[in-house]
Amino acid sequence: MSAGRAYRGPAPVGSAQHRAVASCGAGRRPSSRAGRRRLAGLLRFVVFLLLIFVAVWAGVRVAHAGTDASVYTGQRYVVSGGDTLWSIAGHEYGADVDLRRAVYQIREVNHLDGSTVSPGERLTLPYLEE
Repeated sequence: MSAGRAYRGPAPVGSAQHRAVASCGAGRRPSSRAGRRRLAGLLRFVVFLLLIFVAVWAGVRVAHAGTDASVYTGQRYVVSGGDTLWSIAGHEYGADVDLRRAVYQIREVNHLDGSTVSPGERLTLPYLEE
């Protein structure tokens, strides 16, 4: 527009001037950048929740590891004739371990009521920390 021309209002629809203004982006929807930002934020939130879930799950597993029967890693022992829990504990653990504690642990791991065992019975001998 030159300084001497007066403003005549918006350009008529379909005119060359209207098409030039429309092609510059006037009247178009805003960019989808905001939508992509929302999607990226949602994705970060979901990943954060997943990490929290995994951390809680792992913490619960570790907290209950002491009560889980599968943590009793030890060797298998087949009782032979004349064996008692005391003789088994003395033979397998040696003099370095308190035999009373070893017999107690063997009974606990194998769910035994008394201290008698039968030949052919399979026992789990737990790992005893010193």
